[in-house]
Amino acid sequence: MNSNFLQKKSVSLSLSLSLSLALLTAGLISSSAMAQNEYQTPTTDWGVPDLQGIWDYSSRTALERHPRFEGKLTVTQEEAERLVPSLQEYTDALEERGAEAPGPHNVGGYNAFWINPGDFLAVIDGELRTSLVIEPGDGRIPWTEQGRELRAAQRATMAYENMDENDGPEGRSLAERCILSFASIVPFMPSLYNNTTQIVQSPTHVMILAEMAHDARVVKIGGQHDPHNVPRWHGDSIGYYEGDTLVVETINFHPEQVARGSGYTSANAKITERFYRVSERELRYQFTIEDSELYETPWTGELPMYAAPDLYEYACHEGNHSMPGILMGARVLEQLEDE
Repeated sequence: MNSNFLQKKSVSLSLSLSLSLALLTAGLISSSAMAQNEYQTPTTDWGVPDLQGIWDYSSRTALERHPRFEGKLTVTQEEAERLVPSLQEYTDALEERGAEAPGPHNVGGYNAFWINPGDFLAVIDGELRTSLVIEPGDGRIPWTEQGRELRAAQRATMAYENMDENDGPEGRSLAERCILSFASIVPFMPSLYNNTTQIVQSPTHVMILAEMAHDARVVKIGGQHDPHNVPRWHGDSIGYYEGDTLVVETINFHPEQVARGSGYTSANAKITERFYRVSERELRYQFTIEDSELYETPWTGELPMYAAPDLYEYACHEGNHSMPGILMGARVLEQLEDE
């Protein structure tokens, strides 16, 4: 969990609530949309769109559109308040499913105190969105007939053959080993907490730093993908500018990320992301995922990112400190079974 977490949670919740209330006021939504039409994207000293800053992409909008929305991409505020559980109802449901505070008989889970998923639906061009997926139009992932089963099989693959999850650290999840988080940042999708990223640009590279598990992606501007096709954590990313938009294309994801990671990365996936400003304090983010083995057609998602005050250190140490205990506990259980 982050250092300075309580400070961040207080600031983040305050900003998120203020932002939602402001955007959901009809007059401000209207003026915001008008301001976007007149907005001129700033440029860097070397003449490309300046996208630098710290951005918050928390949102209660789900990746896929729930049937309760009857296929509609947007809803009114009244419909949203009727159809979408409140943040309190959402966190209460998490706790009812077993997220408990630490106590004498458990080490604790992520109860409501620790999470900050966003307090309302994403707002795009002044409208409340019911799903991140915008293409296909029904807001659903277009799996092939065997796509779901194939992806499940990919994720069930262990890093090493004949290794149980408790045989060694390689069998544990990437998040437990502090290698990659359980949240998806290629592409970015809102998670339970730490939905913040920082963008830093230079003439030759762009660095995209995710607060979640302090993952940094280095994008080569105008470069080529590695000709040796060496797989990498978060893939091999190259980028270029189309007008005011930064386009990032990523392939060659690490086999362990495909097998043990979260999200929709796969061995054959190509993920194309687009970043562009719509105002001084809002960045628009889109992604398209292509993999003909898993999906009938490419599919696209979209979400807003808002200027945030800080990016905090994600001091991931659980794997370093807990791994010996996990493995020693497994050895004890094995000894008990042999007795």
